[in-house]
Amino acid sequence: MSQTRKILYGILLLCLGASLWPVALVFWAQRRAESLGCEFGRPMQRDGCWLDGVNIASELNAAYSKAGLVVVTLPIGFLAALSLIALFAADLKRRSPTGT
Repeated sequence: MSQTRKILYGILLLCLGASLWPVALVFWAQRRAESLGCEFGRPMQRDGCWLDGVNIASELNAAYSKAGLVVVTLPIGFLAALSLIALFAADLKRRSPTGT
């Protein structure tokens, strides 16, 4: 595999990972709030979300606010995944003994 092909794989994997990061943040914030018994929205702003005596509501809300980025990043991640699949299929076809 050529060096440019490896770099292209790296860039596409980096794009895929970066596009899924907001999804991971939203999922983490939601699961963390559920595990602590907190509720997003006005109740969290009013009552807070406490962990070991520290109110982590602002951190959870900040992570959850990344949900709007998902609208932009998921299509980019989808295109990166399709490109990776096409690139991988082309590499497999090139490596096959018959080449068909």
